[in-house]
Amino acid sequence: MSKKVYLFDGTSLAYRAFYAIQGLSTSKGLPTNAVFGFIRMFLKLYKDFNKPEYVAVAFDVGKKTFRNEISKDYKANRKPTPDSFKIQLPYIKKFLKCLGIPVIEKEGYEADDVLGTLSKRLSQEGYEVVIITPDKDMRQLINEHVSIVAISNRTGKKEIYDLKTFKGKYGIEPDKLPDVFGLSGDSIDNIPGVPGIGEKTALKLIQQFGSLEDIYESLKKLTPKRRKLLEEYKEQAFLSKKLAVIDTNVPIDVKLEDLKVRKPDAECLKKLFKELEMKSVVEEVKKLFPDVKFEEESAKRFEKITKEELLERLSANDLFSMPDVALIHESPLTVAVKDGYTEIEPHELEKFTALSKRVFTFDFKSFLHKTGLENLKDKVIDLSIAYYLLNPLLKSYSAKTLIEMHTGTVGIKELPPYAPHVIEFGRKVVSDLKRQNLYSLYEEIEHPLIYVLYRMEKAGVPFNRKYLERFGKELDEKCREIKKEIHSIAGEEFNVNSTKQLARILFEKLKLKPLKKTKTGYSTDVETLTTLALEGHEIAKLLLEYRKLSKLNSTFVKGILKHIDEKGRVHTTFIQTGTATGRLSSAEPNLQNLPVSDEISKKIRYAVEAPEGKTLVWADYSQIELRILAHLSGDEKLINAYREGKDVHSETAYHLFGQVDERLRRVAKTVNFGIIYGMSPHGLAERLGIPVEEAAAYIDTYFKKFPKVKEYIDSTIEEAHKKGYVKTLFGRKRPLPELKSPNKNIRNFGERAAVNATIQGTAADIMKLAMIELLKPLEEFDAFMILQVHDEIVVEAPQEAEKEVREKVKEVMESVVRLSVPLSVDVESGKHWS
Repeated sequence: MSKKVYLFDGTSLAYRAFYAIQGLSTSKGLPTNAVFGFIRMFLKLYKDFNKPEYVAVAFDVGKKTFRNEISKDYKANRKPTPDSFKIQLPYIKKFLKCLGIPVIEKEGYEADDVLGTLSKRLSQEGYEVVIITPDKDMRQLINEHVSIVAISNRTGKKEIYDLKTFKGKYGIEPDKLPDVFGLSGDSIDNIPGVPGIGEKTALKLIQQFGSLEDIYESLKKLTPKRRKLLEEYKEQAFLSKKLAVIDTNVPIDVKLEDLKVRKPDAECLKKLFKELEMKSVVEEVKKLFPDVKFEEESAKRFEKITKEELLERLSANDLFSMPDVALIHESPLTVAVKDGYTEIEPHELEKFTALSKRVFTFDFKSFLHKTGLENLKDKVIDLSIAYYLLNPLLKSYSAKTLIEMHTGTVGIKELPPYAPHVIEFGRKVVSDLKRQNLYSLYEEIEHPLIYVLYRMEKAGVPFNRKYLERFGKELDEKCREIKKEIHSIAGEEFNVNSTKQLARILFEKLKLKPLKKTKTGYSTDVETLTTLALEGHEIAKLLLEYRKLSKLNSTFVKGILKHIDEKGRVHTTFIQTGTATGRLSSAEPNLQNLPVSDEISKKIRYAVEAPEGKTLVWADYSQIELRILAHLSGDEKLINAYREGKDVHSETAYHLFGQVDERLRRVAKTVNFGIIYGMSPHGLAERLGIPVEEAAAYIDTYFKKFPKVKEYIDSTIEEAHKKGYVKTLFGRKRPLPELKSPNKNIRNFGERAAVNATIQGTAADIMKLAMIELLKPLEEFDAFMILQVHDEIVVEAPQEAEKEVREKVKEVMESVVRLSVPLSVDVESGKHWS
């Protein structure tokens, strides 16, 4: 049996990974979507191919190849390689080299040519060659010893082509594929072909005549129309064929033994995964390469000691030098001192912690839910939340993640033996918080909030199940009606949820103008549909409405119904570490994004219904972010408007247009909030449905009328570039690694985030302070908070205390902090939150 060699088209697979996954980056802002996707894909393929002995991965090098000398238009229609992709390629290659996989590339040649040369050379020597690529043009390399594993760019599925399957599908020899491209062209590589001849026609002609040359020798056998077309574009057809031919004679000195997979370098992989913050792939590498040791013991594993020994060590200290202890509450419950640990039962905890100064733990709220032991709350330091204040950009703040990060250990399976490291980590975190003036933020806001959120989660939110079920059916019916209207306009039935079918209807059948193209065809995203709707196309309006109602039903109605318990309450989990700005988020289900944009969305809120004998009180900070902008910028016009109780949107409309009516006030309101969120003229134009020039003029006029706002924005961005972070009024830091990105769009996002984070983060801090301040006063009325959404708090109270609770909530929320402008809170109450 001959040896088998697997050759990977690294460039194409990396691009596929890049576009398949979006938004991944390290806490320092390094994009990692392509690297992560490539690693996962490569490891899966390597496993699927039974861990082959001989492998190579080829990459393009540089933009210019010999094909650019043949045609200056070759690949000219392609967008420039994204900076965020280019920056990841070295990491992909480094991963392969660390893994022991040969990487082959040659300046002036594409990966296709390198693979073509290797496959030809190795197959001639009698080896079996398998090429893994999503590119169709590579199929020309197939012969009795060379097969192709085609990876679908759309689905990721594998399709295997050997000589038999290729001929069965195409009806030609593989080496005639460039002849097909000579006629049909290739839009991806900007190979022109012959206009008017598609792939099906090109295939038929090659099947009939054998080659491009034979077609031109037999032009008399074709129809006059086709003959004229081919004669006119003869030079272009042969040029296209030449561009499509893969060069199988690249001058590379590579032998079979050079392609042998070497033993992975564990240290190299460990450093790489640490830099990329990709601990999740370590386990996959270890499964595939069990002989590779990742030196899990880089951090000391402590010995388990008896409970008596641990108590002795705690008791040996006097009152003036009480020790710190660590508490790991993942099963089993573990307590540790600096040089040992023991496993205990929950009822034993107090006798261990009573002898300690501080108790370092992770996710203390979860511990409270598990044990109900509330007496620890004044002694505990929750390192998940404390570390979040130092670096709010991590994806996880679990005990495992933070201990691994602190100790440099990869793949910790059991936490207890590492528990003593938590004390060292905790002391460092507290020291760093104090050094960066963040400890008061932890002590006065984030720590007390843990207990507030715990109480809210325990209480749950009362939902009317029957009402929600009826509303869900109503939404289903509305969606069916809208679908009928969409099908009527389209003139046929199709799957409204299929982007491919929808694109065909909109851009092929109805001939609407597409906005942008993706790898799989024309985009049908919200931006595209909104643009088409603004142009007056009814089908686009209906599609937007259908998507909104469909999402409302699946995300909120059905999502909430799944979580209603037997008492009719929903217990969401509030997350303190979920956003970089300090705002709370929630999960299982997500109640933070309950919609309020229109009447039908508000019906979800109506489902929140107070139980018998109770009422709901909800209080909303009015324009809190604009008030914070007034305070932070010191702009006199804004400050005076708020101090005099004027409507700030009407004031802005007057300054922008010299007059005020309802339409102009709405425009001014959009401009006001657009300024906070760093909205560009293009974004404002899209939101208002006006020309970009007009939107730009609005923004310019606004900054002339409110000059201190412009100064504040500019100085905030300047400071962010200088320091790499911004701060809220209460000292909360928002690091901005985006500002160092080579990608201009990412840098622009960083600048918008700099301004938004100071304002939104300050609003989040004020809201948290209000929640903390409200806890005890509400208890006096037998009332309690059940929800915090956007700038709003929802309270459940006894009906007889409704008036007093309304007054107390308004009083506390408006006085929790003093700004240069008054805080204003709108309070309402009723049986339903609506």
